[in-house]
Amino acid sequence: MRLLSKATSKWWAMLLWMLVSPLSNAEDRYLDVPKAEIELILERGYNLDSSVAGLIDNMIRDYPESPLGLCLKAARLFRLDDYAEGSDDAIAESFEKASTNAIEASERYYQIHPENPEARYAVAMCELNLARYYIDHGRWFGGFFSARSGLGHLKQLLKEYPDFHDAKMPLGVANCFLDKVPVYLKPIARLLRFSGDMELGLQQLKDAETKGFLTRHESLYYQVAIQWVVLEDKEAAKQVLDRFVERFPRNANALLLRAHLARQLEDFKMASNLYEMILSMPEADYLKDVRDWVVWYSGNAALHLEDAETALAKAELVLDTVEEDRKELRAWGFTLKGNALVHLGKREEAREAFSFVKKRDNAEAYKAVRETLDEMRQDEISDQ
Repeated sequence: MRLLSKATSKWWAMLLWMLVSPLSNAEDRYLDVPKAEIELILERGYNLDSSVAGLIDNMIRDYPESPLGLCLKAARLFRLDDYAEGSDDAIAESFEKASTNAIEASERYYQIHPENPEARYAVAMCELNLARYYIDHGRWFGGFFSARSGLGHLKQLLKEYPDFHDAKMPLGVANCFLDKVPVYLKPIARLLRFSGDMELGLQQLKDAETKGFLTRHESLYYQVAIQWVVLEDKEAAKQVLDRFVERFPRNANALLLRAHLARQLEDFKMASNLYEMILSMPEADYLKDVRDWVVWYSGNAALHLEDAETALAKAELVLDTVEEDRKELRAWGFTLKGNALVHLGKREEAREAFSFVKKRDNAEAYKAVRETLDEMRQDEISDQ
């Protein structure tokens, strides 16, 4: 009897393992890919590690039935296009191609697995990344239809699965931005069938950060934007951005945002240190043409710190290295050079630098130069 009892117990244990094991494996996977592999890509990706592209290619090869590798490839290129502020045509072209492939793969997977919320989420996020890309590049018509489709998927998804926290991030973004939408954009909000709710949106973004899987890091980016741009609460934005930078200290774009925020908060010493840190990092290459602006910003911060020599050196570096056709940056470069020369008491040289700033190149820089020249004339009249 003991042998029979022992054998029976063994069979029951085996049966229980067979029943539980698939569930356990499912919990460790996301769209049929082990979560550990996804975690590695997320951690390295947000730190701008050069190995990420290869890891994603491996995922596409190793899990051909899953759309996740293609989705992550498109998401990475979307983020790189954002870091470069659309200045790299090759990245933009690659994103569009990768996005098309990801949407097609996600839709195929969703048709096979309509009961899987992750499948519908993949379709929605690929569509929304494409929508934002279209809007950032002035292609409003395509952006509208991609956004409406993606938001429709997510609203239905969260209705059926209220604890699917990844879906809360994009809905939270929409709730926050459309709650404060300007009057002229309200018709678009109505067409999107989205009214907006700031309080709900902020809570959804917080849930995505603390309870989501794919969205817990990305949520921080949007929380910063909402606190800083929409609510104009720079202190709240600083706290969120500091959390992101603490997690990903090699993310040159996040450090750049932190430097800009320090400058707006008039902490020019911190801003200067961060700009210099960025320029020393190989990850700054991901910023593309924006990197040249960092040189200018570092010079501007130096000027606020009364370090006119450094400001002049930065201005000359910009003017020596930036192509002639980049009129806006060169206008600001001459503006910085002129102001640095004024601080050094070299007024005639400053006037010569200011003479290169044309209104057609940048109206704001031209206005700043006119104001400085007026101040110089008033000072000279007072000295007579």
